[in-house]
Amino acid sequence: MEAQFKIEDLLSRSYKMEKISDSIYNVDGEIIEVLEVNLDLKKIKVRHNHTTHQIQFKNDLDLTLEKMGIKRTFETVNTDIKAPMPGKVLDVMIKPGDTIEKGQPILILEAMKMENVLKADGPSKVKTICVSTHDSVESGQLLVELDPIS
Repeated sequence: MEAQFKIEDLLSRSYKMEKISDSIYNVDGEIIEVLEVNLDLKKIKVRHNHTTHQIQFKNDLDLTLEKMGIKRTFETVNTDIKAPMPGKVLDVMIKPGDTIEKGQPILILEAMKMENVLKADGPSKVKTICVSTHDSVESGQLLVELDPIS
């Protein structure tokens, strides 16, 4: 049986949806399987009629910013860690090859007599650590290179 609508149609009209199992849905008589959801990058991967589709979604904040003419990029999540201000590295809490999760502390930077814990924006793998404990750093200096995990 041929599909009566394309997956893109799901985004532009209202529809009746019934959950069949944890990852399978009946959407207006069409079976949709949810393969992967990445909330950090706002992407969902689904299978419909033996074809895999990647869908980018937006929340209310994204839609409001779009109406104001402000573009928001999703690819910038969790790439490299740069020094937000000049300071001194007090502790590096990860090593190359580590897999880290969103919110996990990466390093402690002392700036203006305050300790700032720099954390991961999302799940990633540590590619390179560019600084050591006791190093002085400048604002914008690359501290850690990360590879995002989707």
